[in-house]
Amino acid sequence: MKKIIFSAALISSVLNAQKKEQDSLNTRTIEDVKLHKTGNPNKAKLFTTKSNLNPMETPQAIAVVTHEVIEQQQAQQLSDVVRNVNGVYLTSARGSSQDNFGARGYTFGNENIFKNGNRINSGIFPEVSGLERVEVLKGSAAILYGNVAPGGIVNMVTKKPLFTFGGNAALNYGSWNNIKPTVDVYGALTKNSAFRVNGSYEYKDSFRDVVNSKKHYFNPSFLFNISDKTQIIFEADYLKHHFTPDFGLGSIMDQQTGISSFDTGLSRNAFIGANWQYNIAQMATSTITVNHQINSNWNFNSVVSYQNYTRDYFSTERIQWLVNTTNDAVNPERSFYQSINRTYNEQNYGALQFNVNGEFKTGKIKHKLLTGADTDYNKADAYTFTTSDGKKSFPFNNTSVTYLDRPETWNNVPKIDSKTKEVTIIPTQRFGAYVQDLLDFGKIKFLAGVRFNYLETKERTVKNYINNTETKLNTNKLVEKAFSPRFGFVYEINDKMMAFASYANSFTPNNTGSNTDIYGNPLESSVIDQYEVGLKTNLIKNTLSLNFTAYQIDNDNLVSTAIYDKDGNINSNTNLKILGGKARSRGAELDITGNPTPNLSLIGGVSYNHAEYVKTPDTKGSFIEGERIVRTPAVTANASIFYTLSQYVKGLRLGITAFYTGDRLAGWNNTKYPAANQQNRIVKLDDFTTVDFSVGYQFNKISIMGKVGNIFDVVDYNVHENYSVNPITPRNFYLTLSYKL
Repeated sequence: MKKIIFSAALISSVLNAQKKEQDSLNTRTIEDVKLHKTGNPNKAKLFTTKSNLNPMETPQAIAVVTHEVIEQQQAQQLSDVVRNVNGVYLTSARGSSQDNFGARGYTFGNENIFKNGNRINSGIFPEVSGLERVEVLKGSAAILYGNVAPGGIVNMVTKKPLFTFGGNAALNYGSWNNIKPTVDVYGALTKNSAFRVNGSYEYKDSFRDVVNSKKHYFNPSFLFNISDKTQIIFEADYLKHHFTPDFGLGSIMDQQTGISSFDTGLSRNAFIGANWQYNIAQMATSTITVNHQINSNWNFNSVVSYQNYTRDYFSTERIQWLVNTTNDAVNPERSFYQSINRTYNEQNYGALQFNVNGEFKTGKIKHKLLTGADTDYNKADAYTFTTSDGKKSFPFNNTSVTYLDRPETWNNVPKIDSKTKEVTIIPTQRFGAYVQDLLDFGKIKFLAGVRFNYLETKERTVKNYINNTETKLNTNKLVEKAFSPRFGFVYEINDKMMAFASYANSFTPNNTGSNTDIYGNPLESSVIDQYEVGLKTNLIKNTLSLNFTAYQIDNDNLVSTAIYDKDGNINSNTNLKILGGKARSRGAELDITGNPTPNLSLIGGVSYNHAEYVKTPDTKGSFIEGERIVRTPAVTANASIFYTLSQYVKGLRLGITAFYTGDRLAGWNNTKYPAANQQNRIVKLDDFTTVDFSVGYQFNKISIMGKVGNIFDVVDYNVHENYSVNPITPRNFYLTLSYKL
């Protein structure tokens, strides 16, 4: 039988399943996640839960997208993968600079995106060709991962070394000169060691004029069986992405009323920017994982990781056509002064974690115990720039005017020589310790756990290169300590159905980056209570899962950008924040996933969410109670069906996928006692559905796949606040020719 080596945290479930075998690790057949056979996430061995708990006894909604799904859908970026997870949706980023996700009414940030269980900077488009699968824990993950935002976490699990030789080479080609070769090779080095190397290069233009992208990715990994009980895995990867920042078509704002509209009349390909602007993001990560079997009931896992991230950004930005209808109500001229900005950011991040899992009995009660700790240190350097003569600091408005109805004015912003002005160094340190126990009484199971969190935002340093000075910012130093408890109840209705209820408490730090309140003081963290009930069911000989979840999330201090500064003026500094009062998110999710027959793959789901402010201060700038929170679609749905023919044209695979995003609110939430030009800050976005058709054929070691995306050429937009109005991708095609080694 094929020898397959397990990855990092999977050891806990794997070793228990194999504990009766006496042969050595080198000859043991260890089963990896066989989701490509069953497709049922309720039967998976999960990396992300860090524990021996299987999904059916975990009182939480869980989703898994396997590499088979990634490949058959020909996913090009992480958002293409995550849209298969019901209730997780794509939100827009400034300048289309990254994939921004949200779930259950909350936007994910750096705290919610992980790779192999380690936090990664989300300011880059991850490479998906090296992923074994993507696991999503919906709801609270605070006990395992600390101060994560509500809604859930996304964990990317990379491909691991195998002892049998194999792999594949592929060439991808698609619309707008999209070309991407990939390679993946694995095999044994010795009887006790194995390797895997995968990498890719991608170049593509865009349906948007001027916009293009180049990406390089390299991911080697090595595995060593030190003994029959100890294993070490070394992993590293490097990703460089050079692309054109794209702020889309912009919005039209009436300067008198403050009301915005996205009806610019521009075609989807219109690029309003400069042909020289760029964003270069680089990320290098390294990880060492140690797995050790203490005895047949206890095992140990430790992970140490390091990450370096840089972002070099120079671009025009913030397209917002301004019109004053009082001057010419019949034919007002729409124009704006383009803003130019340059920044450079570097992040050095190190993390260490360890977990001990054990199974034992006290009388007739079975226990599955997890205990562990983690710590990390992050140093974030944020550089600002001035013009080479030192007269202007970025960002600033270009002196020439850009007009909506005069295309000759769109791309004429000259590139300006710049020099470094100053760097702000922001160190933070975290520590967490946690313990969790599942008490199994038979049909009834009870989960209890708690995490202690320590977060310290250390003294910030500002180095000014113009004046050659160094300043310590003591006012922003902050230490926070908190306990995050978790309780869950599981009732096993039968061997294929279980019901659960859970409660979790967490906190989210708001004093991150350069954020302060309007007076320059640190921001308190938000405290979140999450309640969840659900039903998990396995159908058709455990090949299909049908899961339902309902939830409520209460956030006592939802943070947002301040409307006014300390002097009562309209605020334009996005680092000035306010704690807007209590917000509540309620919703429900229904998922179906699996392979009811060997040739049929199904993924589907529908979700509903309503997030609103429920209690806010009765002061100027506070949000209106009962108003739905912006950027949270009410309904999302997804469906994916793939079928492989076993006769007539054996090896032919047909597929269809559909993704629905409900109506959303862009802009900002309205406030109490607004200024005259701040009466209505919300812009409504309609719902939309995109449909993709796929066809593929495999013969021996060669396969060819093709896809037509957005086949009905639906037009809609992803919007960041009331600018960065970016059209979704029009109808397109993508082809993949691969050879299996």
